Amino acid sequence: MLQLLISYTMQGMELDDGKASNLFTTRTQDFNDDTSIEKSILFSDWKPSDFPPCKIRYFNPSVDFVAIMASHDTNPQNFSTTTSSIADITLEDEARRVKTEVEITIKEVEGSEFYSRFTDQLRNDPNIQRNIKRVLGSNQHMMMVVYALGSIEFGYMPQYQLALAILLKRDFSDLIEGIEVFDPMMSPVDCKVVEELGCNVLSVNEHCRRQVKKPTLFFMPYPCREHLWNLLDANWCPSQINQMILLSNTGIRSGPRDKLMGKYIDEEVHYNAYKLYRAVIRKYTKEYAIYAPLNKCYRNIFHGFSWNFFNVKSRLDMDTLLPDDFTKEMRLEERREIEEDFQRRDHIHLRNCRELLVKSTFKANEDYENPREWWDCYRTYRVHRRICSLWRPPHTGWIKLNFSGKGHGKNGTKAGFGGVLRNEFKHRLAVYSGSLGEVDSMVANVEALRQGLRCLQYMSPPVTRLVLEGNDLSVIRWANRGFEPPKRIAEALGEIYCWLKGIEYVAYHVYEESNSLAIELANKGANLLNLRVWFSPS
Repeated sequence: MLQLLISYTMQGMELDDGKASNLFTTRTQDFNDDTSIEKSILFSDWKPSDFPPCKIRYFNPSVDFVAIMASHDTNPQNFSTTTSSIADITLEDEARRVKTEVEITIKEVEGSEFYSRFTDQLRNDPNIQRNIKRVLGSNQHMMMVVYALGSIEFGYMPQYQLALAILLKRDFSDLIEGIEVFDPMMSPVDCKVVEELGCNVLSVNEHCRRQVKKPTLFFMPYPCREHLWNLLDANWCPSQINQMILLSNTGIRSGPRDKLMGKYIDEEVHYNAYKLYRAVIRKYTKEYAIYAPLNKCYRNIFHGFSWNFFNVKSRLDMDTLLPDDFTKEMRLEERREIEEDFQRRDHIHLRNCRELLVKSTFKANEDYENPREWWDCYRTYRVHRRICSLWRPPHTGWIKLNFSGKGHGKNGTKAGFGGVLRNEFKHRLAVYSGSLGEVDSMVANVEALRQGLRCLQYMSPPVTRLVLEGNDLSVIRWANRGFEPPKRIAEALGEIYCWLKGIEYVAYHVYEESNSLAIELANKGANLLNLRVWFSPS
């Protein structure tokens, strides 16, 4: 049987921050009729038993969240659908993973041009500084209250927004004395992580009705109009509203910056109440937009953010600004209706929505009007741990690339990378592994992705729909064109973007246990002299 083996000669290759000039040759060899990958990969002089077995946890699309262990047997073994067999991960372990992701996000935001411009404006804009001093008065610090954050366990956008709040507290500690956070969507994992990161999680749902008694910065990333109405209504007097600063993407004067969001809000039941308050308070509001560059993929994370300051004459009775027919009784009834509407929205509701979304993915291909719409959710949604820890075949017509990289060790061990391409039938189409010398994990993971995409040129028929899975969150975000990457990997990412051009693809982060084969290939590859690639003969 004829099989293709490609060897990228790595000996004598010069490495400069992960950049490699590869000279590769293509040759063919005859092998026996045994089509198992273990015998046909021909990694150096390995024995068949040395090749990493595919002992990963599979996701069975026919049964909701059934864990299947794939071994060398042709028929995988089915396990029960109990919670312990599906996700034997404790809350503490999941909190550790989420905290690590937030810490990575903090570094991304801190090193971004957006944050540089954001902090420069906060420090040097005379209008913003003058209004902050007016709000502070004789006080030296103010508390930051974060509403409408969302769940960092189920979304990547809340991770970025929490990272911004934490950085503000760290870099402006002379201004912000502490952070208090609440959102009904926050899960037990969210609460644990937020507290470990130095914030205080409120134990009572204030429904965004904190009555201001001292200078307070309200950070509300993507609030509903009901949230803003509650905040204004609870502080509808000069002595309170003048001590408020609002940092949000929904400015009091400018309104929502997102047309789609504006269209959605216009249809909300309680829009008229907020519209009334906003029309009245605009006259007493100073709004300063935050002008900072945002890339295409993550433009909705901080898009349209602005600082809002209120300055109402101290003797003004603000109730006289409202129409006579909008009585206090009507305001109280409005408040009750809002609380009832949001009562059932919690982290359990959010988790169930995510899981229903995942289950619907594995319908027949003809049931989908646009399968790409489902995959796009992974750019912003963070799926539940039961999904991140289970490998599942791609949608019909898609190919999945699992890749991983291993950095060099302090004891002199070399860096390595590896990956595998599979179809919806779990068949391995290509497997590759190689060594990189002395580079860190980030460079190794980027190289693992690049080499996997290079394999596409030898596959027939051409790959037009591709799913990328990796256990390095930063590399996945760069593949999705997130925050700007370090310059030392710009060349490799440039080639990656070229390979992905013209391919319908999605990239999302998974846990190590669902990426175990790629990780083992990276570990094995560190001991190789040449990059080895195996392609399926069919």
